[in-house]
Amino acid sequence: MTHKWNYGDAYLRHPIEKGRAVFPDGSCLMVNNIFSPLPDFMRQADLLFVDPPWNKGNMTSFYTKADMMPPAETYEDFYARLFACIKGISPEVCYLEIGKEHLADFVVEMRKLYKKVTFYNSSYYHKRDNRCYVVRGWKRGKPPRLDDMDEEDIIEWVCQHETYQCIGDLCMGRGLVAVNAYKSGKQFVGAELNHKRLSVALKTLSALGANYKVEGV
Repeated sequence: MTHKWNYGDAYLRHPIEKGRAVFPDGSCLMVNNIFSPLPDFMRQADLLFVDPPWNKGNMTSFYTKADMMPPAETYEDFYARLFACIKGISPEVCYLEIGKEHLADFVVEMRKLYKKVTFYNSSYYHKRDNRCYVVRGWKRGKPPRLDDMDEEDIIEWVCQHETYQCIGDLCMGRGLVAVNAYKSGKQFVGAELNHKRLSVALKTLSALGANYKVEGV
């Protein structure tokens, strides 16, 4: 079936619909539906940065673009599962990007997992009118000052300056977290619903010199 969302056909040269892409340092990327069991390798992450769907319509479009039927679960089911996964990973620090509609819900859920929680005013696509928020939960220490930074710049800062061994992303998309972690010489793990989007991450990482092999096919 020809799909309109092919993301430059990266999936033809970097197929990852099945198996997992494993890198020499132990970094790993895999196609996975968040409602499926959490891949064991995700528990390697001691830091998370996740940009999940922001509402029910956004969630539905993610499935549509992946050429999949929308899930029967509600958006509340989705973020309940998201926070269950975060709890299972138990990172020292967790960042979540979200829109205004569910910002309060995410802050409430984050406070169930972390003693310290704050959020930053942010933007996306480097357009100040595109407002979003980045929620941070952490276990110890002081939070960085990241207000009014674009979310891409926050991700770059996090990958370069946070103290961590491995950063994880449960909604990897086209790989901004993985790419910035690789540039920073750090290990990364990630899962993504849409194999064609994940192939874009592999394409970008390969262009930067990263080597990987697909295992488990």
